[in-house]
Amino acid sequence: MYRLLIVDDEEIIVNGLYEIFRGVKELELDVYKAYSGEEAIEWLNRTRIDVVLTDICMPELDGLQLLEEIRSCWPQCRVIFLSGHSEFEYVYQAIQHPGISYILKTEDHEKVIQTVLNTFEEIKKEIRTEDLIHQAKNQMNMALELFQKDYFLHLLHGDSTAGVDEAQFDQLSVPLRAGHPVMLVLGGADAFPEGLSYSEKIQQLFSVRQVIARYMATHVNNLIVMDENYRFVLLLQPKESAESRRDLAAQDFRRLLAFLRGTLEAVQLACRNTLHIPVSFALSEQECDWKAVSGKYSALNQLLSYRIGSETEALLSDGEFHNHIRNEESFIDDRETTDQAEAMRDLLQKNDGLRLERLLESGQRDAYFETLQTVSGLLRAVTSRNNSLAVELYYSVSLPLLSYINRWRLTEKLAFFTGQGKLMRTELFASWREATDYLWELSHILFELQAKEQKKRADNTVVYLQSHIESNLGEDLSLVRLAELVYLNPSYLSRMYKQETGANLSDFIEEMRMKKARELLLDDQTKINEIARLVGYESAASFTSFFKKSLNLSPQEYRSLHLSRKQV
Repeated sequence: MYRLLIVDDEEIIVNGLYEIFRGVKELELDVYKAYSGEEAIEWLNRTRIDVVLTDICMPELDGLQLLEEIRSCWPQCRVIFLSGHSEFEYVYQAIQHPGISYILKTEDHEKVIQTVLNTFEEIKKEIRTEDLIHQAKNQMNMALELFQKDYFLHLLHGDSTAGVDEAQFDQLSVPLRAGHPVMLVLGGADAFPEGLSYSEKIQQLFSVRQVIARYMATHVNNLIVMDENYRFVLLLQPKESAESRRDLAAQDFRRLLAFLRGTLEAVQLACRNTLHIPVSFALSEQECDWKAVSGKYSALNQLLSYRIGSETEALLSDGEFHNHIRNEESFIDDRETTDQAEAMRDLLQKNDGLRLERLLESGQRDAYFETLQTVSGLLRAVTSRNNSLAVELYYSVSLPLLSYINRWRLTEKLAFFTGQGKLMRTELFASWREATDYLWELSHILFELQAKEQKKRADNTVVYLQSHIESNLGEDLSLVRLAELVYLNPSYLSRMYKQETGANLSDFIEEMRMKKARELLLDDQTKINEIARLVGYESAASFTSFFKKSLNLSPQEYRSLHLSRKQV
């Protein structure tokens, strides 16, 4: 979902353009409005904005000053200036900047709409898949990245020998400060286009990495490492000037957090539109010392698997998460073939148990059972109960299941479906076939419980939002504000709501406003402009326009009609 901010000190212009762009169907557009440069900055500090359509000549904070603030907050944001014929000097200064265009205020609405649509089209085309893949191929061979990856993977997994100091960072050309805290983000591809080979998937992953790097480079010091599970670990610090090298303050990290929330969503949009790959992110809301990086990384791994509803492209923060959650040598029996043993060793080496755990956590049911089929196919062919490779293979699946059950406190819920007592006791099974049948049964139950829990979270979120909207029609009901209430990313919330209800969140808001307005109009003592304010419209004119568009009657006509019926 793209975001457009309309800024002008003339209320009638802002409201008119606001209503026009809310009706544009060519784009999935979230529209915001501001009646001054200062109010525009408040929106820029709250959420990512893709395009700003602004008057260039405004009191107190003019368009050029606002442009500086936009460049500071969202470097990728495009700006379209509305100008008069007498403002050429302003316009000339403005168009020296990249990503800037302008429209004369005398232009008709069609020209304004087309200019905005063209700007969004430019944003879509900015990142080319072929260029990204080419860059990814070149970077795969860079030795420095391999050294950086090896060092930080040891650090992420708690290896105490991977010391953290400036000398080590300088040696590895790490663009971060060892003496400053760091913020972590973990990301991963939810799915790939059908039919890709392994090398093509790797190229796509590196293309995703390039998208991330492109959006991060302008605003933060960062390093991106891909871990063993092909997840992207982002280690980030706010930019500082080379001259100051000052200590980073808490407010610097707060600004960084606001930047990340909006920019990661832009990354998701770019990956979806250019690479056709849905990407999810888990974001740490608090910076941490380097000693705590391993624990934070482990927590984000679990968080990335946490969902509300079944929507992909999640963007979750650990603040949101806390609101919802309080090889020894094998003996080969003579009856087992060498081929079987080699196949089991190969599977164990690939660590498919960890893959199963990741697929279960992320709700990828089909891929999970496809992998489990490979494991169980080998186990069912084993006849000896003493085959230690079979024991290890069984436990490579059962241990992740036990870990998942314990993490999500499912023991009591499982008791209604099947016993958990046999999970870690292979001696209770008459054969490996029986053992694998049990793993299949338990896995199916866990996926059913997971789906019910995700649906429950989604339902609770929808019910809460609908209740809040009905009780606060005159308050701020922007997508950004509603997302803040439920600790979700705005676009993620919008998609989840539509998936769960079949309708747009904005449609529900307008429906409730019209319903409340009709009720209030039955009282002839309440003035039209007061009703407009109570149901969330900036002016009586905007309210009247929307009401008439919805019911083919003006508010006054509706009131008169119903009062006359009442008298009869």
